[in-house]
Amino acid sequence: MPTEQHEPVGSFGDLTPLLAPRSVAVIGASDRPGNLGGLAMHFLGKFGFKGQVWPINPGRPTVGDRPCFPDLASLPAIPDLAIVAVPADAVLGVVQDCIAAHVPAAIVWAGGFAEVGGEGREKQRALEEVVRGSTLKLCGPNCIGVINTSIGMTASFSSLMTELDSFTPGSVSMVSQSGGTGVTAHGRAQQLGLGFRVGISCGNEATLGIPDFIRALVHDDGTRVIAVYTEGLSDPPGFLDALAEAKRRRKPVVVLKGGATEISSRAALAHTGRLAGMDRTYDAIFREFAAIRVYSMEEMLDVCLQLAALAEGQLPAGNNMLVSTFGGGSGVLGTDQCLREGLAVPPLDAETRARLLPIMTPLGSSANPVDLTPGSVTNPKHRANLSAVLRTLIDAPAVDAMLFFGAGFSELAPDVAAMFNDLRHYSKKPVYLSWLSPPPGIREGLAAQGVIAFDEHCRAVRAAGNIARYVENLQHRIVQRPELRRDFPWQDFVAAGTQVVSENVVAAILEAAGLPVARGRIATSEAAAVSAALEVGFPVAIKAISPSITHRAASGLVALNIDTQQVVARTDRAFRARAAELGATLDGLWVQHMAGAGRELLVTALRDREFGVLVGCGMGGAETEIIDDAVFTRAPIDAGGALDLLGRLRTLRRLPKLIAPDRLAQAAEFIAGFSALVAGAPWESFTLEINPLKLAADGAMAVDGLLVLK
Repeated sequence: MPTEQHEPVGSFGDLTPLLAPRSVAVIGASDRPGNLGGLAMHFLGKFGFKGQVWPINPGRPTVGDRPCFPDLASLPAIPDLAIVAVPADAVLGVVQDCIAAHVPAAIVWAGGFAEVGGEGREKQRALEEVVRGSTLKLCGPNCIGVINTSIGMTASFSSLMTELDSFTPGSVSMVSQSGGTGVTAHGRAQQLGLGFRVGISCGNEATLGIPDFIRALVHDDGTRVIAVYTEGLSDPPGFLDALAEAKRRRKPVVVLKGGATEISSRAALAHTGRLAGMDRTYDAIFREFAAIRVYSMEEMLDVCLQLAALAEGQLPAGNNMLVSTFGGGSGVLGTDQCLREGLAVPPLDAETRARLLPIMTPLGSSANPVDLTPGSVTNPKHRANLSAVLRTLIDAPAVDAMLFFGAGFSELAPDVAAMFNDLRHYSKKPVYLSWLSPPPGIREGLAAQGVIAFDEHCRAVRAAGNIARYVENLQHRIVQRPELRRDFPWQDFVAAGTQVVSENVVAAILEAAGLPVARGRIATSEAAAVSAALEVGFPVAIKAISPSITHRAASGLVALNIDTQQVVARTDRAFRARAAELGATLDGLWVQHMAGAGRELLVTALRDREFGVLVGCGMGGAETEIIDDAVFTRAPIDAGGALDLLGRLRTLRRLPKLIAPDRLAQAAEFIAGFSALVAGAPWESFTLEINPLKLAADGAMAVDGLLVLK
């Protein structure tokens, strides 16, 4: 057998031999009923793979109608891909043979590795060790394999292929940790008449993982949309790098994340522990890298297939929707659904409505939502104008995209479908189609032209909402800026072994870092408390400082709006008596100037075990847990990113005038500086929480803080 390597060809980079091979060896193939290798041979023939296929089995002269070879060395050439169709105990030896024969890529289907623990985990470690340092690109083990519909390459034993006579090629490619989930998604796309391009089951990811496959698909010109199903990340930094590359190349990645609802228990002393779980962490990552997060297979397919149906560059410029219906009720419901998805349905401008007046049916409505009425189709006179009406609507200056809600129309349905197709080719703005009850053949005819016709209006609206958010995320400034990370002498403020760092120390840290803090002084006696109040200025707040009491207000150890020396002295005596009742030792009283009236925010940071230090913000003060409105991103960020992060808060989206622009800008500057500080925090596990950050007339300033270490 020749020893030279095949040069990779195609558009998948160094994974081309795996995803688009020119030749395949099936190791372990036989004609024995139930043999997976033999099944693979059958599928490669059934779906028209044009490359060379060589079965390998030392005990068989033929498999099917093909001559069988005893080993890799006996093949006429080096295969691009080896399908390792042998039991787990034989895998290691076969993979070693592939490496020795300079085979570029292999797929291991067998289970019985890390997923079963114990000895299986040791088998996988041995497999990883053998492959490490070699040039072999290995997919699996414990996977269903790879299907490339564009070339009929079926390196898989998926049951899907027993149910199909042919593949419908598409431009959506999917990589899935779950073979069953990937097969189900591909099968559903087939049923819709739209299909997939490449389906990858990556299994245990012994060497190649989801990041490697995302990168390969990003570079594939035939893949327009990448779908991902993942339950856990074996390589978080690689995952981020792959998403960053997809974002740079403007190739959408749609992610269905399983197992993201575990509640974090870190920092239970602070609000952050209840606000920042795995789910919000993944939200932060997907937002930063413009990955579209979905929550069901249906939603994943809807978004992927709708994106694939758009022309190159046919993304909405904003979130303003034109809702077009043939009945008023659908328009009302569609508008409600748009608003729930964060989409706007603005009224049409006067000029557009004037242009519509002479060509619309008199019973129609040119408001938005637009009611075209059934008569615009059933009346030949109005039907002749309908294309012009639709073009006028999509051309409206305030419209970024259009929702086209179809109706039955029986024998006239093909005319409506033709008008829709004309409209989507006419405009650079996307048009989403929902058709509840089209006559037979209409949905299939549209699918043949690459169009997904939703069978429920809310699904079309949800897909439109996801696409609008994707465009927004491509443009935001919420991006990690590692160069802004600052060095800080944490050891000068926090002694080794400390678990809870009190408010006065946190204030000192923030002040030393140049961040604005409400003036405060620690007092260890009644006289010192009075002196501190005079120094920081009335009115003051007084809060007990004790390592054993963190919820001070609930313990009766917080007093606000104190405006005389006498009340300061009386409060000092009362707090010391209360601490004695609780059996707590006071380190002192924190006497702090009361900031003026203003909105309150939460600003927080923590270290995530997968993605490093995160910074977050939310509605603060007493509203923090009641509203449960917080967003996070990786630290550090700049002021522009912080301003965009604040703009993601639900409260501020619904009430954009709640905080004045100048106050928001001050908050953004604080968050940016805070993120640069915490990005260099030295602890493996920590939470630093400022609650509240007061946005008062004299600027943003931290009022209360807590640092909790593992």
